[in-house]
Amino acid sequence: MGIDKLTSSLLKEAGEEAAKIVEAAEWHVKKMREDAHSSEAALKSEAEKEVSKLLAEQRNERLAWARLEAKRVTSEAREDAINNAIEDIFSSLKEIKKSKEYRDFLSRGVSDAVKELSPAQLRVHVASEDKNLLPKLPADCKVHADLDALGGAIIETQDGKMRVDMTLETLLEHRRDDVRKLISAELFGDEKKK
Repeated sequence: MGIDKLTSSLLKEAGEEAAKIVEAAEWHVKKMREDAHSSEAALKSEAEKEVSKLLAEQRNERLAWARLEAKRVTSEAREDAINNAIEDIFSSLKEIKKSKEYRDFLSRGVSDAVKELSPAQLRVHVASEDKNLLPKLPADCKVHADLDALGGAIIETQDGKMRVDMTLETLLEHRRDDVRKLISAELFGDEKKK
């Protein structure tokens, strides 16, 4: 029986040793799981923060793009409205020609230009319907009713070297920026036009 006792004692010690090893292994596995879980939680938290950050950046980017697009659309609409108003002004120039102010403008403008360019021989170009609105001109001034414009006149020397263009279209084009500002102020209540 000595061997049986020894064997049984060795088996008991081996079983106890094995139980301690299994217990230690289980503790290590449990610790590794806890570490993995906390590491996973930390990674998940970091990932959530990164996703939140990306979503915020995308939201801000889309909002910025939408604001920019809204400004572009608004600017185009303003531009269209101003251009339509300018076209309406060109269209209304035919009606303006019937006014006393237009007759005074044409008479005064042609007189001033003739004085400025004198003593040279001059040609005055006007639309046929404006010929009778001209003031009395010097005898060496030739009047030509050949102007293809909405109104106004072109006064030039006979050699064509000096010229005063006071057609309504030219005058409006020269003042286009000022007219745009006035229209913008009238339509949109501001003093500027970009």
